[in-house]
Amino acid sequence: MLELLSNINLYTHIIAGGVTLLAGPFAIYFNMREVRKHRVVGKIFYYAMLVVAISAIIAFFKRPDQVFFQFLLGIALMVLAGIFRGIRSVFLMKGGKVLPFDWAYTGLLAMNGVFMLTMSAYHFYKGSMIAFPILFGVFGLSCVVDTYQSWRAFSRPEAMHSLSWLRMHFLTMIGTFIASTTAFTVNAAHFLPWWAQWFGPTILLVPLQFYFGRKVRKMHEKALKKA
Repeated sequence: MLELLSNINLYTHIIAGGVTLLAGPFAIYFNMREVRKHRVVGKIFYYAMLVVAISAIIAFFKRPDQVFFQFLLGIALMVLAGIFRGIRSVFLMKGGKVLPFDWAYTGLLAMNGVFMLTMSAYHFYKGSMIAFPILFGVFGLSCVVDTYQSWRAFSRPEAMHSLSWLRMHFLTMIGTFIASTTAFTVNAAHFLPWWAQWFGPTILLVPLQFYFGRKVRKMHEKALKKA
C-alpha cells in the first residue's frame, strides 16, 4: 500500500513538473505582452508548481538521509514560499492588505534559508560532491535575501508602489521556476554535461530576472517623474 502511494506521488510529481516546464516559458513570454494569456498560463503554472512542491516534500520522507532528497526538500520549501509570495504580491499590488499568511510563508522562507545554509556547511565539511554544497549555499542565500525583502515590504506596505509589488511578482515567480527547473535537470537531465545539469537553469534564467527587474524599475521611475 505504501509502495502504491509512493508511486502515485512520484507520477503526480513528474506530471506536474512537466506542466510547469511547459507553462513557465509561456508565462514568461506573455509577460507584459498579453496580460490575459499571462494570467491563464500563470494560474496553470501556479497550481502545477504547488503540486510539485507538496509531492517533493512527501518524497523527502522516503529517503531523508540522502543528500539529493535533502536538496529536494530545500528547493520544495523555497518554491512553496515563492509561489505564495508571487501570487500575494499581485493582490497587494491591487491594494490588498498584508495578512498573517504573508508573515507565515516569510517565516518558512527564513527557516528554509537557515536549513539550506546549514546543509551547505555540513556537506562541505563531509566532503560531498561539490555541486551540492554550492547549490545549497546559493539557494540558501537566495532565501535569506528574499526573506529580508519580504520583511521590508510587509513591514511598510504603504511605502511600496504598485510597480514595486509587480517587480516582486516577476522576480519571485522566475526564481521559483529556476529552483524547480534545477531540481528537474539534476534529477532527470543526465544527457547534459554535469555543469549544465547543476547550474544551467540559473545561468539561463537569472538574466531574465535582471531584465524584467530593470524594465519595471524604469516604469517606476517614469511614474514617479509624472507624479
